[in-house]
Amino acid sequence: MQLLTQRRFALGTLLVLVVYSTSSSFFLCFALLMQSGLGLDPFMAGSIFAPCSVGFVLASLAAPRLVAGWGIRAIVVGALLYALSIGLLIAQVQAAGAQLVPVWLIPVLIVVGAGQGLVMTPLLNLVLALVDEAKAGMASGVIATVQQVGAALGVAVVGIFFAAALPGEGLVVQAGQYVHAFVAGMLYNLGAAVMVIVLLVMLAGEQRSGGGE
Repeated sequence: MQLLTQRRFALGTLLVLVVYSTSSSFFLCFALLMQSGLGLDPFMAGSIFAPCSVGFVLASLAAPRLVAGWGIRAIVVGALLYALSIGLLIAQVQAAGAQLVPVWLIPVLIVVGAGQGLVMTPLLNLVLALVDEAKAGMASGVIATVQQVGAALGVAVVGIFFAAALPGEGLVVQAGQYVHAFVAGMLYNLGAAVMVIVLLVMLAGEQRSGGGE
């Protein structure tokens, strides 16, 4: 707990919590929309989502070089891209409604994955670098725990929003209602992505000032 009294590490830990709360919750919303809402089988739903992973891998490979050149600004740009792509995905699904054609989402899904890769891949190294080397093991344990807590938190919150947007038990749920539920759930992810940008800017300011020691 003494580690969390260090302002920069505490900010970094909160960043990890918020970022990882958007990952599993996004997978949940997307799977429910594709399979329960639009009637795709698991293989087809996974195939539509696969390009998102391609974007993540490519961005993850590029992230170390970008961070080496730009520092934390590279992660801020990645967070901006992540938030904008989530907003675009929400707008695209909302506009299409029940007539949504899943393959039309592939371009924006690639960008969502790229945004995740530009943020998540370098973020853990950034946060762990904020503590003394002697405390790196403890810090790593804290971050690993926060990743799991963040994922569970995101699924819980988004699950509440998603379920609240669907009709009551026993009623037939139409594709358009799943679209509405997807949008409701993803609004949390959009808000969390914006919060990530704010926290990154705060952390950058702390690093410049050398505070939080």
